[in-house]
Amino acid sequence: MQRLDDLQKTVGHVFADEQLLVTALTHPTYANEHRTESYQRLEYLGDAILDFLVAEDLFARFPGADEGVLTKKRIAAVSAAPLMKKARDLGLEKYIRVAPHVNMDSVLGDVFEAVIAALYLDGGMECAKRFALSSLEEFLDAKAGARDYKSRLNETLPQAKIAYREISRSGPAHDPVFVIELEIDGRRVATAEAGSKKKAEQKCACIALKELKSGK
Repeated sequence: MQRLDDLQKTVGHVFADEQLLVTALTHPTYANEHRTESYQRLEYLGDAILDFLVAEDLFARFPGADEGVLTKKRIAAVSAAPLMKKARDLGLEKYIRVAPHVNMDSVLGDVFEAVIAALYLDGGMECAKRFALSSLEEFLDAKAGARDYKSRLNETLPQAKIAYREISRSGPAHDPVFVIELEIDGRRVATAEAGSKKKAEQKCACIALKELKSGK
């Protein structure tokens, strides 16, 4: 397992008890072989903490949404696909202690939740909240009651590295035009412009989804 200095920078917290982070990165197969503790207890706690944090955020973010809409959005945000994607984006797989035969895709979401629990135990709820909500922002910032194009693209390509880049900004401050480029696994797949970065990103994601559907 790599040194944890870089990972602690990534999660935004230097652990007083680094063993908590080590345990959060330890799969049961490794734990059984080396007679140490696995991430399973931390995963259990992290799952509960993440559910609460996302529910609280959505409650405040969408004051007009009813219980059904909020529940659907919470389930979508904490499901396996977004957690696996964010864990991969953060590079967690480089640090996980696991037997070689284990499918890493089945591990990443569990480790993400275990890391949240480790942050909570070492740094408190605000520490866990900063990490969890900033990591999942793209899955939370959608209009109530709808799956936006960016979320749909993330769900369609959970293992892909998806990046939106601002190419240019023009026009007056009160009426700007943003040009955004979408890259998937380092390949440019779409470019779009709109009066806000979010709208341009949505347009890019829509273009990408259409291309995927057509098989391009």
